[in-house]
Amino acid sequence: MESRTGLTFAGPKQSLVLLGRALTLRCPNCGKGPVLQHWLKMRVRCGSCGIRIERGEHDYFMGSMLLNYCLTGTLLLVGIAVLLITRWPNVPWDWLQYGGPAAMIILPFILYPFSKLMFLAADMILRPVTPEEMEWHRTAEGEWSSEVAPREKNSR
Repeated sequence: MESRTGLTFAGPKQSLVLLGRALTLRCPNCGKGPVLQHWLKMRVRCGSCGIRIERGEHDYFMGSMLLNYCLTGTLLLVGIAVLLITRWPNVPWDWLQYGGPAAMIILPFILYPFSKLMFLAADMILRPVTPEEMEWHRTAEGEWSSEVAPREKNSR
């Protein structure tokens, strides 16, 4: 489903509401859910409002994957900095040597649902959901917007 409004920006209060809902693993659009099937699997649509978690686009997951890697790297760097500052000069180098790579493997799995919903919230901050788009999310049979577009063009 194309956004016909282009890029617009939600206000700071609305942005915080959307991101707060995402951080509590609720649908950024309605604040309800369910949105998780299990920890590593999102539902296709919100169980309450019907918005598609990947907003109907094939490569939508790429943004959340980038966000996940950025959050993982940031948390690791902050953790290393805190460890260095608090334990200097007796830094446990073994913890850093083995814990850093282990964190880089484990953290993306822990952050997965948060990054998916935070990316959806960020997208909704930049491209608010229109009533026409919500109607498409609720009623279109195909999972992706590109599945619907060719049929619409042929019917004209």
